[in-house]
Amino acid sequence: MSFFGNSHAGADDATADRQVCCVTTEDPCQHAESLPQWSQEYLQLSPGGFRGRIIEMSCGPVQLFRESMDQAIDEKGHPRPSSYTFGVPIRVHPDGYWQAHTLERDSLLTLSPCEELHFRTPKTSDIFVSVIDCDTLDSYAETVIGCEVASLIARAQMQTLEEAAAARYRHVLHEVLSCVQGTPEVLMHEASRRAVSESVINASLTALLSISGQPERNRGGHAIHRSIVERARSFILSRPDSPLTVSDLSTHLKMSRRGLHHAFSNVLGINPVTFLRYVRLHGARKALLKGGPEASVSTIACTWGFWHMGMFSSYYKALFGESPSSTLRHPPRVRTDSWPQHGGESALFDLMD
Repeated sequence: MSFFGNSHAGADDATADRQVCCVTTEDPCQHAESLPQWSQEYLQLSPGGFRGRIIEMSCGPVQLFRESMDQAIDEKGHPRPSSYTFGVPIRVHPDGYWQAHTLERDSLLTLSPCEELHFRTPKTSDIFVSVIDCDTLDSYAETVIGCEVASLIARAQMQTLEEAAAARYRHVLHEVLSCVQGTPEVLMHEASRRAVSESVINASLTALLSISGQPERNRGGHAIHRSIVERARSFILSRPDSPLTVSDLSTHLKMSRRGLHHAFSNVLGINPVTFLRYVRLHGARKALLKGGPEASVSTIACTWGFWHMGMFSSYYKALFGESPSSTLRHPPRVRTDSWPQHGGESALFDLMD
């Protein structure tokens, strides 16, 4: 029996000339747009120049990628529609949260269909992620193990895998990416393409089954605080030309300044004043990246509520590691990169290379 049918057949046709890609980036906004089939917004939280890499493979009902970044980022987004998402960290530094759960070395990361991603990455982030078509995985799970995937995820969300199980999961995902890298023609043949997909599906389901019997962790106050942050973000972005204050946020959200400060510190590690400034700085950066013959630093700064050009430049350079005029004159580009040729999982991508 085949579990692969015609799910996302259009995606296969559309990406026939790009079933495997490797890109390096130097901007968080461009990085967010470089992951195929995802809709995302990235907000950089730690100061300095950004570097990232995405190694991605699309194969029928399965997408597999490795994403690495060297700045703390607050991610908000959705994978391709009608899909389950699974992931596992490769290396973990402190202060990461996935869906309001603390990120650990052997965490199993999951998203249910239509669930919005909220990922506050550590300062250095490096993860494997597999995205699997709902119909395909549901059919596979029902036939092979007689279980519903949705109920398994509900019970196992963001639990910690046993060390050996996490290592096996990383190993399979690494082997798939490495083999497709070395022999990309495997994705041009139906039999081998299905075998690749089934390897990822089986490994993801095996990881899920290994912890699904554990009780779900209580996200506690972090989930509430994340909701406050998202409502604040939406309010700020709905008024780009109005330099809102913390008092404006407190009034809109109907909460005290102290409560607001605690929510932002808990979720993002920054205070509301800094968050207000960062959202506006990212809006200005996106405008600078678009550029155009009529674009000017001062006009863009004013559009996003900055009236002191010296302070705007200082804030901008401190966060992004370059001046606004440099971004406008020499915008960073997404570069198609060669696949790493080193052996071993940790050598697939090292941000410090």
